[in-house]
Amino acid sequence: MKHVSRALCLPTPALAALVCCLFLAACGPEVSGLPKPPPSFGGLKGALIGCPSMAGLYAWPPVDGEYANGMATNRRPWDGGRPVPVSRGGMQIKVEQTGARVTVRSRDIGPGSLPSGQARNWSYAEYGVAQFKCRSNMLEFEEVEVGDAANYGGRAARRGFTLARLKDGSLAVGIKTIATGRTASIFSWGDQSAGDYSAPDKVYWSWSKLQSLDPATN
Repeated sequence: MKHVSRALCLPTPALAALVCCLFLAACGPEVSGLPKPPPSFGGLKGALIGCPSMAGLYAWPPVDGEYANGMATNRRPWDGGRPVPVSRGGMQIKVEQTGARVTVRSRDIGPGSLPSGQARNWSYAEYGVAQFKCRSNMLEFEEVEVGDAANYGGRAARRGFTLARLKDGSLAVGIKTIATGRTASIFSWGDQSAGDYSAPDKVYWSWSKLQSLDPATN
């Protein structure tokens, strides 16, 4: 890497940050949220080898985290259907796992739907072994392009997710959205701005805790 003089990092805070980003490439993506479940969810379940199983039957809406206290009416929860399509009403979410595949299913059990023992209309999504990896007792799933980039301030967006089994048997689901193609203004005052430049990507994390419906964990 070529040497760049420290004089480029000027004392004016905004200009110094801009110059250092452009010439030193020292500014990585901005991050909102955490890449692991919040402490309020409780501890992660561990495994001697690899990751613990995520398989089980869980309740929707979440009991903690994102969507636990209501959902926006202008945006579908888990937009894009990853890890599985969900609605604003009561649902069951089932995770099935083998060594080479993870299948996530969901079905409506809200008012007007069949009792859970009779409901058969599952939505589902399957993920092959090439689409996820085990890291720090969590399963991290690959990011794919999504169509709601404008909601995140960029020209394009990618979304992935993480599954983490908790010690109390619940499932933590982390949604990771990366906004790319962002711009910012060098100078702005009021509603005026001048001098756009390419801003760093921004990573958004949100986590939901799904209660286990397995009697053995309740």
